[in-house]
Amino acid sequence: MNDPLANASAFVLLLAITAYSTAGGVDFGAGIWDLFAGRGPQSRRPRELIDHAMAPVWEVNNVWLVLGIVLCWTGFPLLFQSVFAALYPLFTLALIGLILRGAFFAFRHIAADPRAHYAADLVFGLSSLLTPFFFAACLGAIASGRLAFDQMSVAFGLVSLAATAFSGASFLVGDARRYGFDDLVAYFRRRAILAGFVLITIGTLALGAIGLEAPALLRSMLAGVGLPFVLATMILTPLVMLLLWRRRYVWYRVLTVTGIGSMVFAWGFAQSPYLLPGQLTISQAAAPHSTQLLLLAVAAVLVLVIGPAMALLYYLDQRGALEPPEA
Repeated sequence: MNDPLANASAFVLLLAITAYSTAGGVDFGAGIWDLFAGRGPQSRRPRELIDHAMAPVWEVNNVWLVLGIVLCWTGFPLLFQSVFAALYPLFTLALIGLILRGAFFAFRHIAADPRAHYAADLVFGLSSLLTPFFFAACLGAIASGRLAFDQMSVAFGLVSLAATAFSGASFLVGDARRYGFDDLVAYFRRRAILAGFVLITIGTLALGAIGLEAPALLRSMLAGVGLPFVLATMILTPLVMLLLWRRRYVWYRVLTVTGIGSMVFAWGFAQSPYLLPGQLTISQAAAPHSTQLLLLAVAAVLVLVIGPAMALLYYLDQRGALEPPEA
């Protein structure tokens, strides 16, 4: 039975997941490139830019993660119980990565010994791989309907890493341009294009994995309600790569966010009306109507209060008004 309130709550949950995947993905992507910056004098400038790009805004992205968790356990308690009971090892690894990442991002700024500084860099970078991979692996386990760490989990995790690296590099190009660091513009432009090729390759292989493990989901993605979002991703990713390759720095960050967000929407809409394919629909998992109404009201107030503040923070950051790096 179609339940408009439950569908609205499910859509808000999908929006929260998408917001965290895109906004948080930019920062995790910066962490990935911090890991791959290597050692030695040549790694100093990319890491300095990454520090200044992340420091003003990175923690605020966890608002969307907290919102998603609250929406899930309040609005869809059966889903929350099933998913977290079956996938707690994956969520635990993702959360450990989240904690270590924040801690060692701070530790490396006060580490005086070079070896301690390098260890902090290493843990920070590895955590930036760990968290997006295992969060996305959980989504893959849900999409398969089996709630197990299997082929689809790995596929979703690898796609998430590639998308995260792509969005991180794209935004770092913008940060380098804002501060007039032409050498770093070229540095991250090359990495964004490379990450785009990796994303297209892994995304294509992931579609094959979905076809083997969940053919109904693949049909819905390629010939159903998920198709517009799949097409958006397929068009926008190469378009961003083309713009960066041609050094046409217009709309590329907006297109990056739209392309990555479309990937999440493609999954979410394709498995609708199921929250857990083949087992649990949106209506079956939904809390009572009174709870749904209160949840939607709280979510609306949250967005109205926090949304403008976050928009102002991002605006000031992109204008270089918060913490410009030394020349």
